[in-house]
Amino acid sequence: MSYLIPRALPLRSATIRPVFQSPLSCSSITFLRPTTQTASFSSTKPSSASASPRQNPNQKAKIPPHLRQLSRAPVPPPTKTPEELVSLGYIVRRTPSVQLPVYRRWQSGGTRQVVLIKKVDGDRIRLLEDLVQGLGIAREDARINPTTQHIELKGDHFDKARGWLLERGF
Repeated sequence: MSYLIPRALPLRSATIRPVFQSPLSCSSITFLRPTTQTASFSSTKPSSASASPRQNPNQKAKIPPHLRQLSRAPVPPPTKTPEELVSLGYIVRRTPSVQLPVYRRWQSGGTRQVVLIKKVDGDRIRLLEDLVQGLGIAREDARINPTTQHIELKGDHFDKARGWLLERGF
């Protein structure tokens, strides 16, 4: 009947761990012993002493959720109306939260960075050529994804691309 004990004890009231007293006799084995520590569901960080010894040493340290940046800084509103931007031949529409659709994507285990520009209407090739000239990047580092029609820029051009789009009035 001792195999049913873990199901009968509530896990919130006490943490349970096996304790082996003697490896030779089965009668001296105590299968379960509740400890005096109670389970804590607070958001405090566990101390290094209570950390699991089976963590992967090659795993990168993750940023705790409460320290992650969940939103971007506000972007200024567009300075030109869509009618004024039609003369360019392309328009980069804003997201529903009035942000520019410029995104940073990490690839190859975090060693390669790609900047995506989405929500482009009109002449994408002309926008790509203007970006290459305006940002001063190599033509082979910029392309249009044939499936999604997003503009992809190799390298860390996130701030430059967003600043360039803001200067143009998008």
